[in-house]
Amino acid sequence: MSDKNIHIQDIGEGGRIRLPKEVMKALGVVPGNQLKIEIRGELISIARHHVKDPFAEAAKKKSPDLKELMEQQKVRKKEAEEQFKKGMQEKHEIRPEDREEFWR
Repeated sequence: MSDKNIHIQDIGEGGRIRLPKEVMKALGVVPGNQLKIEIRGELISIARHHVKDPFAEAAKKKSPDLKELMEQQKVRKKEAEEQFKKGMQEKHEIRPEDREEFWR
């Protein structure tokens, strides 16, 4: 490793360290970004911390158009009708609590 890759910094008030421009450029960070600091014995590694943006993921998703929404609704309606028909064909057992007299 060459000397130009070594940076000596003073520790300021409250343990603050100012990162040299070269270090920030190498990490690809700007003020306001977060750093991940990992301690391994006497060695410390500093890396850029990537925070996932939940809104970016949502923006990438394709919104269904009206035709697709109508088709989805038809499918759900058909499934509900089939489930209703199946329920109507099943033999239901009448329990004592199902009778009106039970509750008097």
